[in-house]
Amino acid sequence: MATEYTRDFVGPIPALIAATDPANLRTWPIRDRRPLKQWGSGRATIIGDAAHPTSPYAAYGAGMAVEDGYFLGRRLAGVDLADHQQVRTALDEFEAPRRPHTARQSQTAFVLGKVSHYTPKPLRPLRDAMLNHTPLLQKAVGEATPGEILDQIAEVDRAEAAFTTRPIS
Repeated sequence: MATEYTRDFVGPIPALIAATDPANLRTWPIRDRRPLKQWGSGRATIIGDAAHPTSPYAAYGAGMAVEDGYFLGRRLAGVDLADHQQVRTALDEFEAPRRPHTARQSQTAFVLGKVSHYTPKPLRPLRDAMLNHTPLLQKAVGEATPGEILDQIAEVDRAEAAFTTRPIS
């Protein structure tokens, strides 16, 4: 079965897979999920892949998890954790700017994965020609993603400014 999926691979990969006992072969299909409308409820929230699982095709999933941790920490800093309403407000303030950004990045990764791995074989030369000889990929990813990341850096600046000017309780 595995050799059926890898017969078009280059190099020694098909031969290595064919020589491997099928009992030792595993596949881990990548699953995609639509963005959640809300990450938390009450005093709890989720972050990283639990909130916005991102396929590896944009190479940004771990980075977004780190960003989540930073922004969550900044929003909760100085909050009375015994005050349920303060915690919920801080969590809502954390989630609101993160959801659109992470959804956009996860969707970009999803599309890149589909284009890379699910283009029908007869259309692959056309796909490759478009990606290699037009600015499509640069426009869709190369120019949009840095802007998104710069927006997140600006969010860090805003979070730091708010944190350093917040009165200590």
